[in-house]
Amino acid sequence: MILHHRKTIGHIINKLLGNPGNRAGLASALLATALLLSPVFAAETDPVSDDKLFGFAAHLYETGEYDAAITEYLRFAHHFPDDARTGEAKFRAGMANFRQGRYGKAASLFESVVREGDTMSAIAVEAAFMAAESDKRRNDHSSALSRLNVLASRDFEPTIRDRALYAIGWILLERRDHSSAARAFSAISEEGEDRYRPHDITGRLESELNELPVKRPAAAAVFSIVPGGGYLYTGRNRDAWISLVLVSAGAGASWESFDNGLNVLGGVLAFASAGFYSGSIYGSVGAAHKYNRRVYDEFIDDLKRGRPDPAAGFSSADAPPPTTNTPGLVMRFPF
Repeated sequence: MILHHRKTIGHIINKLLGNPGNRAGLASALLATALLLSPVFAAETDPVSDDKLFGFAAHLYETGEYDAAITEYLRFAHHFPDDARTGEAKFRAGMANFRQGRYGKAASLFESVVREGDTMSAIAVEAAFMAAESDKRRNDHSSALSRLNVLASRDFEPTIRDRALYAIGWILLERRDHSSAARAFSAISEEGEDRYRPHDITGRLESELNELPVKRPAAAAVFSIVPGGGYLYTGRNRDAWISLVLVSAGAGASWESFDNGLNVLGGVLAFASAGFYSGSIYGSVGAAHKYNRRVYDEFIDDLKRGRPDPAAGFSSADAPPPTTNTPGLVMRFPF
């Protein structure tokens, strides 16, 4: 495009020089042409500003335009790999993916921040925690625990280790590994006692966990010998009455059909009634498991109440310092 403009300028100058009457206005023509084309050359030669690009990406992120923010943050990281804000750009691209439920892509970006930067820096530490949280959100508890165990090692300062142990404990509780969870909570330092209250957690696990009201699946199956009895045992009264009506009605209709010599119809109804009956038994066992899961989840939710959210990022007091000169942009990572 620049070559095209040069040819055009050359053509205009040749025409002016070839006509003596126009030579007097040559200086004015050249000046006007330069003024008109100077913005074109500036636009085509001016490099992308790192501050403008980062600021634009930050604006998109803060306004919730996450897909566009991801593009701009990654463009910044590509064009300015040696900039001090490159780690922050990749971190925020990961957060934008995380907020939209794309946990696999988020974990990859967080991992790149940890791998390519100083693993002890505030942004790398937070990226490691967020990578673990991304793994947990996609039910990859093994990867999440592996990342958190690294953060819980003696290489990091006590506040980071305590936060990692706290998150490990809750993941283990979700997996119902109560003894391992209790060990993780008990390993939290004295400095973390006021924030996380780990001894209160382990105390309640010891005193209340075995007292939770549970329904035994085997008992639900036995009660289901009477149609609907297993559902009634697990508190699903509506399903109990439906099961009783369907099985009883099917059995009665089948008996009546056989009694009237309608053997084919009687066989079909008997088969259907047997299906309802076996389904009632199977459903009652499943209902017992669901009841127990609900009771356990309610206990864990009550245990979490009034405590720091294990999935939460740094609080405002713990937030890493901003690494950008963009006005008003502060590194905070709320969910």
